[in-house]
Amino acid sequence: MIEIGIDPIAFTIGTISIRWYGIFIALAIIWIVGWLVWHTKKGAKTTYDTVFAVALVGIPSGIIFARLIHVIDNIVVAKLHPELVLIGSVIDYTQEPGRILGGDGLTAYGAVLGASLGIWIYCKIAKVKIGYFFDLLAPAVVVAQAVIGRIGCTLNGCCYG
Repeated sequence: MIEIGIDPIAFTIGTISIRWYGIFIALAIIWIVGWLVWHTKKGAKTTYDTVFAVALVGIPSGIIFARLIHVIDNIVVAKLHPELVLIGSVIDYTQEPGRILGGDGLTAYGAVLGASLGIWIYCKIAKVKIGYFFDLLAPAVVVAQAVIGRIGCTLNGCCYG
């Protein structure tokens, strides 16, 4: 196994620790929005207003679902494998509900699911062609997840192999 000796915390501002993972997630979001802006400039059948609105809907819905799925996943794993709670690998949020809104933990698939759902709802309401917009968005999401997100995970020390 290759071991990377990098502190997962990039820097600290007061009591707030900024992790490498968070920095790379922010870079991934910037990449996706930049991709949409660039394709809009190159003549894609969308507008800058639509790109802005999609970002305004997709980012928060992605973050909310990333956290929600993380919490649900931990509850399920804690019930199936209580020994993991004892060694601190999993948090049983049913026993510690105060930690649901605070602390670490997001899931990439929750973010993709939540952002997709939020964007789908927006496209339905705004009468934007959903298929076309998701076709435009898909390559950027793949690069954001497969390259940018994985680098952040590796630097964080949580996902490698």
